[in-house]
Amino acid sequence: MARYAIGVDFGGTKVLAAVVDVETGKVKGTGKKKTSAKDGPDQLVDRIFSTCDDALKDAGMKIGQIAGIGVGIAGQVDTAKGLLIGTANLSRSVVDLPIAKRITDRYNVPAALRNDVHIAAIGEDRFGAGKDVDDFVCVFVGTGIGGGIVSHGELVTGATGNAGELGHTTIAVDGRICGCGGRGHLEAYASRTAITNALMGELRRGQPSILRELLPDVDPAAYGGEAMRSGVISKAIKAGDEVTIRVVTSAAEYLGYGLASIVNFLNPQRIILGGGVIEAVDMLFDTAETVIRRESFPAAGEKVEIVRAALGDNSGVVGAAVIGADA
Repeated sequence: MARYAIGVDFGGTKVLAAVVDVETGKVKGTGKKKTSAKDGPDQLVDRIFSTCDDALKDAGMKIGQIAGIGVGIAGQVDTAKGLLIGTANLSRSVVDLPIAKRITDRYNVPAALRNDVHIAAIGEDRFGAGKDVDDFVCVFVGTGIGGGIVSHGELVTGATGNAGELGHTTIAVDGRICGCGGRGHLEAYASRTAITNALMGELRRGQPSILRELLPDVDPAAYGGEAMRSGVISKAIKAGDEVTIRVVTSAAEYLGYGLASIVNFLNPQRIILGGGVIEAVDMLFDTAETVIRRESFPAAGEKVEIVRAALGDNSGVVGAAVIGADA
């Protein structure tokens, strides 16, 4: 028998909600909104409410038919209390926000909160690229870089619920400032934000690039420029744009080194890569895989399976619905 829950995936550029049949992983209805780093706590929660309402409407269902609501968000969370402790890529003013309680007060259903890539790992474990293995690492590359670890079929959460933060491992001592405030983190070198900042820097230096045609309204003088979608990066690469190829290759190599460390440390059976950049830019995936196999211990690097997320953009909402149904 079908059992439905709402899953919400709140990332750096968008919030996606879906009504999901948690017995099959099938999505029945969705709602989507853009996110903004200028949002305060109330605006952030209102975006969650709005997308949940839209997903219910799209599915043709009422809240009384929903077992629970799960939310995955790009930030540090207290899963036991349902608190968003803080976030590097969303509003800096959001601290200790009781998201689960706010949802329960609004909808009168159980609610649960997890890190956004933790829910993606749960979705891939239950219905996607991880369903046939017991040990894997799920890494999503987007506005930031997040990770989830599944060992012996169980999500590894760590002592405070924050295990798997690959994006905030240090790869360059005294390196670039990360969005979290730390230095030299992988996220500052291999995320879409990092790629965008590097490309805008090249444009400010006057380097010739097809990006000027693809983004005619961009202001390279503004730090970081405007958000550069993964599709634009892909088009520039396909056009043979030397600047974009050079920047993306560098980012992919950093990603590969970070993942090679994970292979040596955890020796997983499989690495599942997802996120908008991975889906749109084959070069990022292919180059990272080459570096992983080259830099890992021979046996571990040879045996590890490196695959794309099977659920695509729905990994997060499906996993979030699963934790919502069990809340």
